[in-house]
Amino acid sequence: MSTQYDIEHFLDEVVTLPSLPETVVRVTQMVENPECRLKEVAAVIAADPALSLKTLRLVNSAYYGLGQHVTTLEHAVVLLGIKVIKNLALTATVFDAFKTGTSVFLRHSIACGALMRTLAESSAVALSRHTNPDEAFVYGLLHDIGKVIIEEFLPAETAKIPAVMRARGVTWYEAERALLGVDHAQVGARLAEKWKLAPQLVHAIDSHHDLSRCADESARVLAASVGVADYICGACGLHAAPEARYAPAEDIWALAGVRSETQPAIFQSFLDQYALVEELVSLAA
Repeated sequence: MSTQYDIEHFLDEVVTLPSLPETVVRVTQMVENPECRLKEVAAVIAADPALSLKTLRLVNSAYYGLGQHVTTLEHAVVLLGIKVIKNLALTATVFDAFKTGTSVFLRHSIACGALMRTLAESSAVALSRHTNPDEAFVYGLLHDIGKVIIEEFLPAETAKIPAVMRARGVTWYEAERALLGVDHAQVGARLAEKWKLAPQLVHAIDSHHDLSRCADESARVLAASVGVADYICGACGLHAAPEARYAPAEDIWALAGVRSETQPAIFQSFLDQYALVEELVSLAA
């Protein structure tokens, strides 16, 4: 019999949420300052050799399609802007956090990021009116990060989840709640909150399986879009875990603005990017 927790007890007594690296914290703070200079942001990242290398590898990936080789952070910031570089530094940090998870989970997370970017690039979809493609990628990448935390601290309980799913005919997050009293969406949202990420991102992570958790209209659109991306990735065989099953709420499609006539184009655009997704997977591994 597993112990049932409430979220506060779970965070206080069971898990330790990792801190965001100081370099990324500083870059995030700098980006919020309208007087921030490109050169200053580049210098802060460059002072962290490991993060600098990872960020430059992402900048030079085909996924970002710059068409030229970038060798310095200052050049990268000039080409992409400080907000994109901030997101790339955060992405590199998240890739490190995901190294404790499985390759299946990593591929699912990156694929969800790519699909969120696809949705944000489509003017026919609601997400395009609420965030930009680079921010959208981060939403998809981070949506399941709470699973990494739960598995790290409660591996035995995590191993029981597939059996509970089969026995009760429920989804992964519902099985988590049955076993633990909390779910990965709650834990991931608290991590995003600790990292001082945007409130809308916190809400979207928290409610991507249950929109009733989110009262903010804009964040509900973001959460619904994450739910759509999660479902489509699963439908394409890119599951978060081999045993995963998906039962999205019916209203996510309407709220995300993904209509039946637009779905084929979205699927095709995503499938066209699959080689680029695999490139990011290889960079993260």
